[in-house]
Amino acid sequence: MGGSDSDDEPLSKKAASNKRPAEDDDEDDVPLSKAAKKPAPKKEKEEEGDSDDEPLSAKAAAAKGGGGRKAAAGKKSYKEEDDGDDEESDDDVPLSKGAPAKKAASKKKTPAKKAAPAKKGKASASKKAAPAKKTPPKKSNKRAGKASEEEEKPAKKPKKEVKQELVYEWWKEEEPLPEGKKWRFLEHNGVIFPPKYEPHGVKMRYDGESVDLNADQEAVATMYASMVSTDYATKKTFLNNFWKDFSAKLGKDHVIKDLSKCDFQPIVEYLGEEKEKKKNLTKDEKLKIKETREKMEERYQTVILDTHTEKNGNFRVEPAGLFRGRGEHPKMGKVKGVIAPENLSMNCALDACPPKCPLPGHVWQSVCHKDETTWLAFYRDTINGEFKYIFLSAGSSLKGQSDREKFEKARELGKVVGSIRKKITLGLRSNTSLTMQQNTALWFIDLLAIRAGNEKDTAEEADTVGCCSLRVEHITLGRDDEGPTVMFNFLGKDSIEYKNTLKLRPDDKDKARELEDNPQISFVRGGEEDNFAQVFKNMERLVRKSDSGRAKKANDDVFDELTTSTLNQYLKELMPGLTAKVFRTFNASFTLDQELYKLEDHPSKKDFLKTDTTQLKFYNDANYQVAVLCNHSRAVSKTFDTQMEKMDEKKDEIVKELNTAKKSLKDKGADKEKLKKKIVQLEERIHKHETQKEIRQKLAGVALGTSKLNYLDPRITVAWCKKFGDFNLSKVFNKTLQTKFKWALDEADESFRF
Repeated sequence: MGGSDSDDEPLSKKAASNKRPAEDDDEDDVPLSKAAKKPAPKKEKEEEGDSDDEPLSAKAAAAKGGGGRKAAAGKKSYKEEDDGDDEESDDDVPLSKGAPAKKAASKKKTPAKKAAPAKKGKASASKKAAPAKKTPPKKSNKRAGKASEEEEKPAKKPKKEVKQELVYEWWKEEEPLPEGKKWRFLEHNGVIFPPKYEPHGVKMRYDGESVDLNADQEAVATMYASMVSTDYATKKTFLNNFWKDFSAKLGKDHVIKDLSKCDFQPIVEYLGEEKEKKKNLTKDEKLKIKETREKMEERYQTVILDTHTEKNGNFRVEPAGLFRGRGEHPKMGKVKGVIAPENLSMNCALDACPPKCPLPGHVWQSVCHKDETTWLAFYRDTINGEFKYIFLSAGSSLKGQSDREKFEKARELGKVVGSIRKKITLGLRSNTSLTMQQNTALWFIDLLAIRAGNEKDTAEEADTVGCCSLRVEHITLGRDDEGPTVMFNFLGKDSIEYKNTLKLRPDDKDKARELEDNPQISFVRGGEEDNFAQVFKNMERLVRKSDSGRAKKANDDVFDELTTSTLNQYLKELMPGLTAKVFRTFNASFTLDQELYKLEDHPSKKDFLKTDTTQLKFYNDANYQVAVLCNHSRAVSKTFDTQMEKMDEKKDEIVKELNTAKKSLKDKGADKEKLKKKIVQLEERIHKHETQKEIRQKLAGVALGTSKLNYLDPRITVAWCKKFGDFNLSKVFNKTLQTKFKWALDEADESFRF
């Protein structure tokens, strides 16, 4: 969205002028600028229909003034920009007839003006095509014939339209909201419930005999059958929890008494057959199902917020099923119950049309009007009783404002972090036990970006910890050639293992460089050597004895006087609004900024800027350092080795072709200039291939996307791309990230530094 002003132009469009060797890209890496060259969205035809089919927001706008009318304008703006499914289009109308309609449309004073550049581009494309129609193709010229055919193709309706992503440019809004308020007007259509379970009648077997199940029992048996081939079905906790809930559904008098005698294979086979039926549907049948689903979901996909329309996020209620959880969750295998409308609370404006309950005979638990919150609806899950919220999409104005505030708070920390570290230095040496523990924990959080952690009931949740909840068993103190070492070994968020040894940097540069490549080794920050010595002394005391003098056991807390709430209270005393997460965000963004701008004075700068592949490698190496710092890891793909073998085979083919070309240079009558050019191209392909393989190997067990999504100020990346070779942003930010961080694309210029 936005005008044609060059300041608002996406970075991906500017990248089109990049004078670099052309390279093959995957579809996911296609720049947005290329996608933008597709036919512009077609102007929507005004429709007349039954009022029952009219969107809820339009009815509200017609019946109300003020916020309702403003909201209607926003809705109209969205339709004019994103309406790729119209039956009629200007593409099929002669240019002379189509022009007046566009002129008339431009007179309307609605937010639809933002779509003007797209229409202008469409009109100019039509004008270019017009002369081709006047000039008849020459029969003797096959190229001319092909060219005219290609010129006629755009007039046809494309098979697949790429719809413009809905993004409200909130950062250009001049009228701020009152403090504490998130919106002035909010209207939406509620949520979609999963379809009611329909019994299939396939009988499972017990002790070799078929058994009868009622609908509820069959539903639970089918849930298990759908997971029987997963790793969960081999876990004792999962099996015990499932059997407990399944036997409760069966009742005391049922013939099934032992899970080990249950045979779910008939249901497993039935599910497999149903899956095959879906696979074997014709293209038209699949398209019809998709269109039906999209039509049903259409009214839920957008929300009216203040004077504009925004994209909804997760508007589907979770279906019943077997709970999986993250890591070794103690409740895995339990049956998630059906969520009914009576379990949901809705949030909308007081003067909005409240969401209608889609299930006859049911009502919402409540409808409230909380303009200080950003959620549209919420309910409690049936396993842990946790709140599940319905929010706007990640690219919404509410999320965007929250993200920007988060990164600005981290930048604010950067201005005072020096003075805070001085206070930590004093606190490490405090005679007061709580003060010493607070500053020792904060020293680790600042240096290693460890999460603060919360106290947990391990009977209800997985046994994951953070800095404040570390136990003695998670810490190993030692010494090496350089001095003291502190080794951490525990399960962090999402049950991801955190294994890291903190030590002093070796004086031997080669040894230091070798250890830097080890993600399980961290060096003490320069200038913090004395503090590390004090921290080591503190840890010796904390892992051995409590303040009462009692020897600590393996399952005792290291920081026995510290909680996350008391730590955050201390942080707020250091800086208003400061939390452990702000420290984590600051260190992640600061690290990326420092790593990326090493390119400025890098001795191999020209080589890195030579191609997109080499520059992408430099960026990924910087992002890798952040991922290691934040412990953003993932399981290595089961097909990783196969992928590497295929890459090696591909390289062997290119090398073979290169050797053949080199031998051909010696042949008499060979076109040496052509062969030399081919040799250069093949050598470049080999270099690119080797670089890509190196990137894949290094990032196999690392999740780069997590830090991009949550911890890295996007303006750092945008500015770096603009500064160094006008690098194509779509190489490092996928379409989701570009939509989510549209504000950063407009805000950051090449001079921005974190």
